[in-house]
Amino acid sequence: MNPIQSSEDRREAKTAAGIIEYFRRLHGRDGDSGEALPYRLTASGAWAASRPEHLFNFFKRVDLSKFRLFIDLGSGDGAASCTAGLFTTSIGIESDPFLVSRAARAARDLNMQNRVGFICADFLTQRIQEADCLYIYPDKPVDALEKTIEGWDGTLFIYGPHFPPKRLSLMEKLRCGRETMSVYT
Repeated sequence: MNPIQSSEDRREAKTAAGIIEYFRRLHGRDGDSGEALPYRLTASGAWAASRPEHLFNFFKRVDLSKFRLFIDLGSGDGAASCTAGLFTTSIGIESDPFLVSRAARAARDLNMQNRVGFICADFLTQRIQEADCLYIYPDKPVDALEKTIEGWDGTLFIYGPHFPPKRLSLMEKLRCGRETMSVYT
């Protein structure tokens, strides 16, 4: 540990390490970043797990703490929502009841239920425009999302290289290992 780190930095790193370890165990990984992650077909599309170590890197670099409300669109098992909860209030919206249950359990197990919550619904039917930042790891083009947030004055984070929005402006593209997260306004 760096001796000039603040106690807050050390606490954040310890909590991030706990989240990373929790989801590695959940995903059946031993920490090798080359291993395949789980995925699941849902009624709304396909869900694929995210790597919380990369999410933490991305969220720290964009200073997620400057946002009031983070909403994870298609939150799956809660990895992104729980990681975001280290920085700000986080809500995950997922249509698959099994994944919502798994995510809510993760928030409880990680003692994050005061900062992280989950809703079982199609995110397009929710008032997502109330958030100042949205996050999605899309499995299909985001046209319907763009229509839903037309006129919205927030920041959209897109994990992975697929399906960039057509109507939003790319502000920054971040890399961590083989993963990317793009920032749009």
